Amino acid sequence: MKTKLFIFSFVLFTIGKLSAHVITVSNNAITAGHFTAIQTAADSANIGDTIYVMGSPTDYGNVTLRTMVTLMGAGYAVTGTQYNYASIVDNIYIDSVSFGNPVSGTKVLGMDVTSNLDYSGTGNINNIDIERCYVSSWIYVNGHNWTVRNCIINSGIQVQSNGYIYVQNNFIGQIQYSNQTTVIFDHNNFVIQNGSICYQVSNALFTNNVFYYSNPTGGTNETNCTFSNNITSASAAINLNAYAGNTGSGNIFSTPPGWTDATIPGSTVGATSIWNYKWTFKPSSLAHNAATDGSDIGAYGGSYPMPNLTGATRIPQMILMNISGVAPAGGNLNVNFKAKIQN
Repeated sequence: MKTKLFIFSFVLFTIGKLSAHVITVSNNAITAGHFTAIQTAADSANIGDTIYVMGSPTDYGNVTLRTMVTLMGAGYAVTGTQYNYASIVDNIYIDSVSFGNPVSGTKVLGMDVTSNLDYSGTGNINNIDIERCYVSSWIYVNGHNWTVRNCIINSGIQVQSNGYIYVQNNFIGQIQYSNQTTVIFDHNNFVIQNGSICYQVSNALFTNNVFYYSNPTGGTNETNCTFSNNITSASAAINLNAYAGNTGSGNIFSTPPGWTDATIPGSTVGATSIWNYKWTFKPSSLAHNAATDGSDIGAYGGSYPMPNLTGATRIPQMILMNISGVAPAGGNLNVNFKAKIQN
């Protein structure tokens, strides 16, 4: 019990500054939380609360968020901690109608989502931030001013004709159903082969992206889009601006692209193997310092370079705690405790 209480106190200390109220949830026997069921924790939350989902070997199942909260996990490919447990859920739903509470402004950080990050209800859900998550299937956008940043999204994102959508510094498969001029795809690595890069995408801005295993194909897939300072890699050079009214400049073709990591294969590695490679460029690569902002093209350039491929969030994380001996009543207990700060 003393072990559980100590871990629980550490979590409160490290994330207490992020929100006036912190709710912890753990279904892991070696840690303690306010709740063991993630849905019970979410239903107990008030507007602005932070729900911290502790890493566990056990899947937490589905969760529906019915008010504006920050849902924060330990990451998806956790390394360097004592047990390296991820915060795993099946589906995350953001509900636009339940209880009449506002859900706009919700944040989802450091979660391992084995299916979809989705919505329920028909009302718009605006101002959503999704960061440092792994999403095995789709992110479904339902509202304006969504930011998806520093994530790995296996299937991709369905924008669904919403505007002011910012997709930055991700590893991603595909983009679907986007038609607004305020949709921006910047500094992403399209290195997860999932058919065409785009499906029914028009008027979007593509800047500083890597297209590696698949490339934009034109036709009805990308129309009236702007492609600037992207890099493609294929058996023959590709003119991104030759398709259906597309415009732009500064695009680069290079096979291979000039990866720092010589072990990156020339065929699909798969989303769950992304974190086994280092996706940066050599100084000699054409992608080095070739972005519109002077940084490298791809997920490690720009204003929001990929911080890690573990999903660890910015809060300090405990990496080790050992308790030695048995303390008598009123005695002392020896605890060896280590933590590290995330970038």
